[in-house]
Amino acid sequence: MDLRGKNLVDWLRKQPNDKFPGGKSYVHRYDSVEEFLTREVHPLVATGAALVDGIFLNDHGPGHIATVIQRASDLVAAKACVLSPYEGYLLLAAIQVHDVGNILGRKGHEKQHGQLEEYLGNETIEKRMISRIAEAHGGTVNGDKDTIVRLEQNDTILGKPVRPRLLAALVRFADELADDRTRAARFAVEHGVVPQNSLIFHKYSEALHSVIVDIKGKAIDLHFEISDADAKLRFQKDAKQVYLLDEITERTLKMHRERVYCTRFMRPEITLDSVNAKITVYVAPTPAAPYAAELKKIGYRLEDRGYPGSGYGVCDMCPELKVWHNGAPLSGDALVALLEENRRET
Repeated sequence: MDLRGKNLVDWLRKQPNDKFPGGKSYVHRYDSVEEFLTREVHPLVATGAALVDGIFLNDHGPGHIATVIQRASDLVAAKACVLSPYEGYLLLAAIQVHDVGNILGRKGHEKQHGQLEEYLGNETIEKRMISRIAEAHGGTVNGDKDTIVRLEQNDTILGKPVRPRLLAALVRFADELADDRTRAARFAVEHGVVPQNSLIFHKYSEALHSVIVDIKGKAIDLHFEISDADAKLRFQKDAKQVYLLDEITERTLKMHRERVYCTRFMRPEITLDSVNAKITVYVAPTPAAPYAAELKKIGYRLEDRGYPGSGYGVCDMCPELKVWHNGAPLSGDALVALLEENRRET
């Protein structure tokens, strides 16, 4: 799709009514849904989750929705990907509602948006399609994480051809790519008001400063920066204590799995072959040295290798990381050992 440097919302707003079912103004409908959710719902999602579950979520408000839309726009920029205006509306509507269920609590949040259907028009079949596309972005069906396969590959809604699996994969993977530093509550983190059981998620987002969808290179490029101070800390996650580096490697591996899964439904329109991570460790700035000095660069590429499965880690996929430092594999412990060696040497 040639978005001409714009995102999907800008593109949708230029589409004439005769491209939509019944010649209706779906652009106006989308704008109404967006305006209502931005004003009344999105700003309260994290608050609702905090009240129900006692967790301090990273941003799930209008800023996160805008990032998901931008990531989806980056994905559909693939030359072979052409959405119809009606598919564009369904995709954007699903993005708008995909996370609002968090306001009622994290568990099963992907299914908790039915109360918003009154704002999505009068066509039951259309509202059901939007809901099913949004629901497929997470959760399970009878314990199975393969949620997108429950949708039809090709369908017809109100006389218009639609590709539900492609749209669901776009929502799901765009959401996966939208966990960057714009989601971190940095002011709250700096002032120590984020609970320990939520801090690791904000630190991860804060560290991820760039997400590049490289359509021509068929890759996702991730750029992280972490301070030596944060690298030495263990953060609470569930019943464990984890280093930030270990959280990063685990989350990038999850992104790799999501790439493998979602690309299955995005091909041949969109092909992505790898997730490339670059992590820079730097000396935390001080008043005397305000410009951070670089200590270490870590890089790895996650791509299809061997027989697929879930019982493997980053070091299994990138063998060069198995002897990353002094014969030890890449891990938070190994990074702390390296930082301690550097400190003693200086």
